[in-house]
Amino acid sequence: MSRGLVVLLGLSATVAACRGTGAAADARGDAAATVLDATAATSPDASGPPGMADLQLVPAEMVDTVVVMSAPFRDDDCAVVEGCVGASGDRLLLRFDTVTANLGTADVRVGVPPPPGVSNDVFQWSPCHMHHHVANYARYELLDATGVVATARKQAFCLEDGEQVQPGAPPVGYSCLDQGISRGWADAYSRYLPCEWIDITGLPSGSYTLRVVVNPLHTIEESNYDNNELMIGVRF
Repeated sequence: MSRGLVVLLGLSATVAACRGTGAAADARGDAAATVLDATAATSPDASGPPGMADLQLVPAEMVDTVVVMSAPFRDDDCAVVEGCVGASGDRLLLRFDTVTANLGTADVRVGVPPPPGVSNDVFQWSPCHMHHHVANYARYELLDATGVVATARKQAFCLEDGEQVQPGAPPVGYSCLDQGISRGWADAYSRYLPCEWIDITGLPSGSYTLRVVVNPLHTIEESNYDNNELMIGVRF
């Protein structure tokens, strides 16, 4: 099977780009994907208790985006410096969109980043990118029959109101200057953005499971943490 072809085996339960160097943001290629089954667990009560956010991944906007592409990286590329790939040179990447909706009854409020060069528990300053990243927002794992074989994370530049997911939901207008996700809105991160991938260089072709977990450390208070995981079967 060509490494450009990803077969999806099944699924269970204005975006700001991180402007790193390297070929990640400019990668081009076509990939075919066939969805054989698609089901997702949702919260028993999507509204949740009054006044609490509820982050959920959006399967309909993620499952068809999984592709495998090769890209070259230099030693000084931010993806290399920040550990988004295992080494410089040609790397094989499993790319996918990450879309997280706030389906609760309150906004996700992350707040205003600290001054340039300063980090805290929420915002990590990137000397390579020269802006802050939101820490611990999403975790990516690739599993085979033995367990986890590769890991990565969403290298989030900022959380903001990217798209409306509930009709009539008014956006607060969160942006990189004051970050968050309004209730009824979603943050969307394209697979073509830097570090929006898992480095699968050296892994043998076969069947795997992609696991995406939003808010893995529960640093954002939510009404329900049981709907924060999405698993997609892939074969490459």
